This record gives sequence, structure tokens and C-alpha cells, in this order.
Amino acid sequence: MEEPVFDPRELGLEDEFLFACHPGVPCFNKCCYDIHLVLPPYDFLRLRRALGLSPEEFIERYGEAYIGEVTQLPVVSVYMQSHDFACPFLTPQGCRVYPDRPSACRTYPLARFLREDPETGKRQEVYRIIRETHCKGHYEKRPITVREYLREQGLEPYLYYNDLFGEVVARRQAHAETPLTGDQLDLIFLALYDLPAFRREIQRGHLAVELPGPVEDLSEEALLEVGIRFVLEKVLIFD
Repeated sequence: MEEPVFDPRELGLEDEFLFACHPGVPCFNKCCYDIHLVLPPYDFLRLRRALGLSPEEFIERYGEAYIGEVTQLPVVSVYMQSHDFACPFLTPQGCRVYPDRPSACRTYPLARFLREDPETGKRQEVYRIIRETHCKGHYEKRPITVREYLREQGLEPYLYYNDLFGEVVARRQAHAETPLTGDQLDLIFLALYDLPAFRREIQRGHLAVELPGPVEDLSEEALLEVGIRFVLEKVLIFD
């Protein structure tokens, strides 16, 4: 797996860069090999729903669930094909789950960083360009702003839910020295990744969760947001 190089220049939402990806680019599909593809909860939801799979079926067929070394939280990642290290969703025509492809695939060749402005204390969103030798999309003469690119790639819901999940990661990392119990880890996986089981546990009265409406009427997106709040307010408690 090639180590990416980041451009030193930081980009804001209105800054332009040159990039295009389409079947006519000579490197088409080459970025879909030998990648470490971790799925945040919303990415996992979109992908397994598009494939018509339960959480258990998706993990059994396409990936694994484990405790992340950096986050110390349950995470799900996608296995590459054993014979050629290709993404399992890659076809000669491109991505077979393209409308529901993960946020990492949508964001490329940009990397997104969030940080706090030291003067105002407000969150800043900055981007840097990833350079990899195989990618020829950088030579396409198509200027586009970061904001336009994010919109073009359908990233709005992904960024919303991934930022919510980022609060969970930040909470965990702020207390990284405190080990989580098996029960805590099970609840986190339940609330973030196994939404059908999370819904059933709420319906059975086994979990005390604040809901915006009847749990049977909630979309999976709304239930995921409930799950994230549940983890923040009821599970990751360190006081």
C-alpha cells in the first residue's frame, strides 16, 4: 500500500484545485486496491443497506469488526480481495455500490481536518490534497472549489454523521487511559453499528433512551443519531 503524500497547502471551502475522476482517466479504478477501508457508523449503514444485508451478514461477507488501535472503540473495516487486493465492490466498470460508496472514497483526493481556532475557539474545517503516484486525476484541467467538490460527491450527510461520531472518538481519546469494560464496548457496537438490534432492545424496554418519536417510526439515520447521543450520554461516562 503506497504511503500518501499531502500537499503542504491548506484549502478552505472556497479554494480551488484541479481534479477529475472518470473512466477516461488512465488510472481509473487503481485507487481501489490495497486500501485500509474503515467504515464509520453512517458509512456502514449506507453500504450494508444498499447491499440488502444485516450488520452480521455484511461483516461475515465483506469485513471484520474489532477494537480500533487509535480510537479504542469498536470499528468495522472492509477486507480487500485475497488474490489481487482489490476492493470487493470493484468491477471493471467501476464501483458497484457507487451511490452508497464510503466517505473516504467520496472525499479523495482531499483529506479533511477539523481543529479549533486558537483565537476564537471555533471549529475550523481545512483540507489538504493527497498525492499518490498512480493518480492522474490531478492532471485533468478541471478547476473546482472544495465546496463544489463536496457537494458533487454527495458528502453532506456523511460529514454530518461522521462529525457526530467524531464527538464519540474525541470523548474516548480524552479518557484513553481509562479502559472500557466489555459491557461498554458491546453497547457502543450495538448503538452505532447494529441498529436493528438496537431498535429491538429499545422496543423491549431494555435500554433507557431519549427518542424524538416512536422507535418503530424512526429511520435508521434518526436511530443512528439516537445511538450516538446514547453512547455520549449513557455509555462513555468517566466521572
